Amino acid sequence: MRKHVNNEKGITLVELLAAIVLASIVMLLVYNVLMAGTKQYKNQLEKNNQLTEISYALKMITKDIRKTEKPQIISSSQIKLNDVNYSKDGNTITRNGVVIASSIKRFQVTRDNIKWVIEIESTNQISGKTGKVEKTEIYLRNEDD
Repeated sequence: MRKHVNNEKGITLVELLAAIVLASIVMLLVYNVLMAGTKQYKNQLEKNNQLTEISYALKMITKDIRKTEKPQIISSSQIKLNDVNYSKDGNTITRNGVVIASSIKRFQVTRDNIKWVIEIESTNQISGKTGKVEKTEIYLRNEDD
């Protein structure tokens, strides 16, 4: 009689390949989830930065308008406030030539008697689509004209 020795201390090549394939699939799924999270984080960060820039620009313009006795609209995208000029140059808003907001699609200033309306619309740098639109209305007191 022959004795059959069953030595099952190791793993077979097929088992090893199956384990590698399963581990690869799991690693790909984890990688895709991480990449989607990173992409979403970048998009949200850009949107937040755009909103911060636009809010900062609106705050500066509003403050300067309120300090000016006779603010002037030079064009729909350019205003003069005493010694301060705001204008849209390309895709930026500048204050006396210094960029205060970038990736701007539209900067529009309108006036109706004592009411000033300022609208700023940004573009998303990653997708190129329209980003945030911020609008503020300013009512001036003691306006002569």
